[in-house]
Amino acid sequence: MDDIQITSTDIKRALAEKHWRDFFLTEVKSGSSWMTARGDMKILDALAIRKSWTSPCFTGYEVKISRSDFLRDAKFYTYEELCNCLYIVCPKGLIQRTEVPESVGLMYYDPDKKTILTKKKAIYRKIEYSPNMLLYIIYSRLDSDRYPFFSEKQEYFQAYLDGKRDNRELGRLVKTKLVQENGLLERELEHLQYFKQDLDRYRAIGKVLDKHHIYDWPRGIAKELDRALSRKCPEDLSSIRETLEGVVHRLKRMEKTEKGENDHETDPI
Repeated sequence: MDDIQITSTDIKRALAEKHWRDFFLTEVKSGSSWMTARGDMKILDALAIRKSWTSPCFTGYEVKISRSDFLRDAKFYTYEELCNCLYIVCPKGLIQRTEVPESVGLMYYDPDKKTILTKKKAIYRKIEYSPNMLLYIIYSRLDSDRYPFFSEKQEYFQAYLDGKRDNRELGRLVKTKLVQENGLLERELEHLQYFKQDLDRYRAIGKVLDKHHIYDWPRGIAKELDRALSRKCPEDLSSIRETLEGVVHRLKRMEKTEKGENDHETDPI
């Protein structure tokens, strides 16, 4: 486990997925920073609020990613007054169930599956919900369930478009992205069709070149093709025929003359 770098954000993302049906917030303060005395401020690492009139539930989470952080922090036990259920969430095996109070639950984060496993269930307690915390949520965090972990909507949308986030609230962005990708694929398909046409023409030219024994292609195809097309053939071959017949006639005369000379040399005296 020591080799795997787990951050509190990793665990909060997994909690957000677990509570996708609920109102989910991170870094929830117990009240106004301006009106709370120093040392009295409590901050839940995460808070999930079940959207139900008949059975509401505020589930608070304290995230611990190291043993030292867990051992030196005793203040989080007082957070029980802010929520019906309080859980400690840590990397798998970091904290044992015997190390937490009976009323506090324990959850493990699995870095391989990026999921949350309940190791020890918290005891549900009826509480009087803190007016100061509710006012803080209303005034400061009303839209944060749609954009947890991000300071701006733009940052959240960018993270989604990068493939880092999936959320049921983003149907419009999904549609927009799919339309854009479909348009890109259509343009690529059109280019491929033009490429296929060029390839067919190229292959046809290659067959003609092979037929006429022009093999130095494609590197020299332009030069060879230009040379082949530049060759001039005479329109009337009669002159060539007459020239060749004349050459043959002269060769025959030379042959007769040479034969006559040879006969003369061999005649007896």
